Amino acid sequence: MDKEAHRVAYLIAGYIRNSLTPAEHEELDDWVNENDRNMKLFEDLTDERNIEANLQMMEKAQSERIFRELQQGGRFEKPKGRKIALAWMSAAAVVIVVLGVIAVWRSSNTFPSQNSNLPIAKTHVLQPGGNRATLTLPDGSVIDLTDAKNGALPNAEAFNIAKQDDRILVYRQRTGKQETEAMHILSTPMGGQFQVILHDNTKVWLNAESTLRYPETFQSNERKVELSGEAYFEVAHNAKAPFKVVMADSDTVTVLGTHFNVQAYPTEKEKAVTLVEGKVLVQNDKDKAVLTPRMQATILDNMLNTDKNVDIEEITGWKDGLFVFHDAPIEKIMNQVARWYNAKIVYRGNIRQQFNATINRSEPLEKLLHLLQLNGYVKFKTENDIIYVYP
Repeated sequence: MDKEAHRVAYLIAGYIRNSLTPAEHEELDDWVNENDRNMKLFEDLTDERNIEANLQMMEKAQSERIFRELQQGGRFEKPKGRKIALAWMSAAAVVIVVLGVIAVWRSSNTFPSQNSNLPIAKTHVLQPGGNRATLTLPDGSVIDLTDAKNGALPNAEAFNIAKQDDRILVYRQRTGKQETEAMHILSTPMGGQFQVILHDNTKVWLNAESTLRYPETFQSNERKVELSGEAYFEVAHNAKAPFKVVMADSDTVTVLGTHFNVQAYPTEKEKAVTLVEGKVLVQNDKDKAVLTPRMQATILDNMLNTDKNVDIEEITGWKDGLFVFHDAPIEKIMNQVARWYNAKIVYRGNIRQQFNATINRSEPLEKLLHLLQLNGYVKFKTENDIIYVYP
């Protein structure tokens, strides 16, 4: 058992010193993801504040003695030619990690999910997002869909709207004269998502920090909605009434019946329309492009460009509850993390490496960050609602 504990200690210590080989990184990654207990211990032992606290508690003589024993046993070696990026990544800190692993292992013969004998810094924990949204009716009244019960919405009887499965807003057919001009507004906050089935049976998935404006019923010759943020559309076919998605600056997507993703956040310079199935026309006041499946149109500074073979899984993974990153820069990743966990991002250096990962959006933030930093190219520190990103 001690032999296995020493191996885990060596891997974690090497991770802290940024001295692991690719194969060792993979070995550590497999161990961390083996179960939640391993993940918990890894988080505790690599937390800067926990190490600093323990450095003050450990006697220097004991640390040096065990460090020599580990060296003599061939279980731990100092990295050659490596510079330690941060002051806290010192030999003494590594000793603390090694001691912590062995002490926990010997005391329980396993890795507990709690009480790992290390002081844990108390901080506000950012939670993953969920099904949260508000609906603003034509008279200005606002319904919080997060707390509303499933079934017919009591404040919207005149519109025959219902909440379904805690996450879907459904516009049901109704008889009699119907208003077509008055607009409804579905909005999600940071850390929110929701779905809506419009009057024509078009399905829309709304990502975090997004707004969709639409009429209760569409006119007979045109179906038009307005989007700010990101949404995935499955448009009900109607050859007589094209479906239009209008973004900021009147950039427009026109379709008859198809599946596509639109990203048009006002905080980002570039807008993107990605086609999954069917055919769409994307246009602004200067140019236009017809997209076929797996094509993407981007609009930047009023210039429209197309890409003929994009990564559909990465672009639409959010709809299926996943973060999907394929050779993604850290800025692209953290933009998504910020919206989903309602966090602020602060960069403490430049990170040029690209990342590959598929992570469930329901994972705790700490686990997501540790999975990202296992490749050794990036480190994170969280304080309340701020995530600091270090090279």
